[in-house]
Amino acid sequence: MKISIITPTNNSGKTIEQNAQSLLDQNYINYEQIIIDNLSDDDTLKRIEQLYKNAGNIEKLRILSEKDNGIAEAFNKGIKTADGEVIGILNSDDNYYDESVLEKVANCFKDKNVLFVHGNIYFEDPLYGSNIRKPLLCPITSAMPYNHPTMFFRKEVYEQHGFFDTNYKYAMDYEFVCRLSKSIIDFNSRGHYVDGEPLVTMVAGGASWKNEFDSIEETKKALKK
Repeated sequence: MKISIITPTNNSGKTIEQNAQSLLDQNYINYEQIIIDNLSDDDTLKRIEQLYKNAGNIEKLRILSEKDNGIAEAFNKGIKTADGEVIGILNSDDNYYDESVLEKVANCFKDKNVLFVHGNIYFEDPLYGSNIRKPLLCPITSAMPYNHPTMFFRKEVYEQHGFFDTNYKYAMDYEFVCRLSKSIIDFNSRGHYVDGEPLVTMVAGGASWKNEFDSIEETKKALKK
């Protein structure tokens, strides 16, 4: 089972090596990383290409560098070009928590009933302190219950139910999950929760955190659809 990891980049030279190294360190080797680059004018692409070459794994790296109109469009470009049966999204300043993540995910998808996998996230916040965040025990109409950076979907989910809505700049993940919860019977039960060690390390400061008010407004918009 091949897993495609989509990573949007935009002048991500400071973080992309640690991001990619967390993939190169994986025990599970049947994967590809697809870089969707928004015409970075720093050394993002040079850094990641050199890292994969040095590791002897350049065949696992694919790069598409062209102007895009936001994160949702970048996600969609990656999904549409992905070769894997399973798709994960790893933003350029996030990393996989340890070398066993993809192996755990692949094992979960051996169950044909599983449409998505998700887990805990290690949240690094230099201001308020770091902590492990588990999924919320709440209905999707109250809040996003899943840690989106930890979510992996079968590619067929996107093909059958649509891609990320490019009208959203921050809450596109929440809108997508809301849509799936309405179109897939027993959606929550089709997911597999990986308890225990986190799947992803996420650093505070992403687009939705920097634009908290707009993100909240988009969340309200998604609920009304």
